[in-house]
Amino acid sequence: MKVELIRKIPLFSTLTDEEFNRLSHIFVARAYRKNQIIFLEEETGNYMYLVLSGKVKVAKAGAGGKETILAIHRAGDFFGEMSLLDGKTAPATVSAMEDSKIISVSGTDFHRYLLHNEKVMLQIIKVLCARLREVWQTQSLNSSTADARIRMGIYELAKRHGIRDAHGTIIDLKITHQELAEMVGTSRETVTRVLTRLKDQGIIEVDQRRITMIDAKALVNC
Repeated sequence: MKVELIRKIPLFSTLTDEEFNRLSHIFVARAYRKNQIIFLEEETGNYMYLVLSGKVKVAKAGAGGKETILAIHRAGDFFGEMSLLDGKTAPATVSAMEDSKIISVSGTDFHRYLLHNEKVMLQIIKVLCARLREVWQTQSLNSSTADARIRMGIYELAKRHGIRDAHGTIIDLKITHQELAEMVGTSRETVTRVLTRLKDQGIIEVDQRRITMIDAKALVNC
């Protein structure tokens, strides 16, 4: 386990070295293969998880078994804390989108060491607020056209995973057309068609599954 990598996770970024060292014994590392389930929807949550490397998806099965991706977590993100906070079962299934290394913290250690750490809890609250805002944004798009949902999906990915340069905002997350379709509730064919049009209009660029947002204003208003 690379302690120095855990130290860089934003959740612990405000802790002093001494404060962090008091917590380091609660972290347990585990490797997950691509497509391996980390926990299933409706399971009782016993752990909080932190992504050390790789990428995981939070997904919910709908009618006919169709999957909707609710969120994608990457290195530095955490999940599973909701069940530890309210004692309820997991609201969705989480699985590895690629080979990943995950740190787990048991519910007992979460309550003993993290719940009473003001700095850590403030970071958790900030993330939960950000997730709630994302839910509000998603709900407002439910009645929108597939085209609008795809454009806003790209915009939200750029906000969350974007790296700005002189050319635009690179979404630092390789995502397939199918995965984007599952995020916004449409078909892969529709995503491909819309992305092609946006590329032709010079609003985005796509290179090896990595999207660059060139014109944010045109993306949300076209």
